[in-house]
Amino acid sequence: MSVPSAPSKRAAPDDRRPAATPRRRLSGAARRGAILRGALGVFAARGYDGASMAELGTAAGVTRTVLYDHFRSKQELYVALVEQQNALFLGHVGARITGEGSTSERMRATIDAVFHFAQAHPAAWALLFGAMTGGDDAVADTRRALRAGQVEAVAALLARDAHEAGLDRDPAQMAVIVEMLIGALTGAVAWWRREPSATRDAVVDAAMELLWTGLGRPAAERERR
Repeated sequence: MSVPSAPSKRAAPDDRRPAATPRRRLSGAARRGAILRGALGVFAARGYDGASMAELGTAAGVTRTVLYDHFRSKQELYVALVEQQNALFLGHVGARITGEGSTSERMRATIDAVFHFAQAHPAAWALLFGAMTGGDDAVADTRRALRAGQVEAVAALLARDAHEAGLDRDPAQMAVIVEMLIGALTGAVAWWRREPSATRDAVVDAAMELLWTGLGRPAAERERR
């Protein structure tokens, strides 16, 4: 007589397996920051007109619905990003203008800070100083206001040195000087990008030689030349 086989036993579930970790939901501020970080690369690479909201959402890892929860339009996102990156740039450069050292030492540190920012943050540099193509009137107004704000901020940071050099008697003249200073440095950065074999020190030395001759020397010394 055959003996009935014992019923098979199912393997008991392994209760030792760790439970799935619930996905943490980002705060509104953190999500907004992620959107701005993603948008920086897209706008820098594709320009304002070339960037779509779908692409901006993909870069930030969010849906278009979530993107619109934080920014009502591409224009609003662009303006917020430009203002954020410009504040970072001015803070980076301003610390050197108002730092320790002689006028010439601080000027060289400032010039070096500009090249360092362009080297360390190429997307931000392209956003702030790259050629602007396309965009609506509001975007163009934002770019003009951005440049005017840069001139005003740098002029304020240079106020002490400008006074010692006798350049603060005419505000319009000072604005032109600062505009030329910014234009010269942005042009030098563009050249440096085309000539990567040039070292940053060499480019800073060349910029310092030009700019220090005009801005950094006291009025009495310039008159003796």
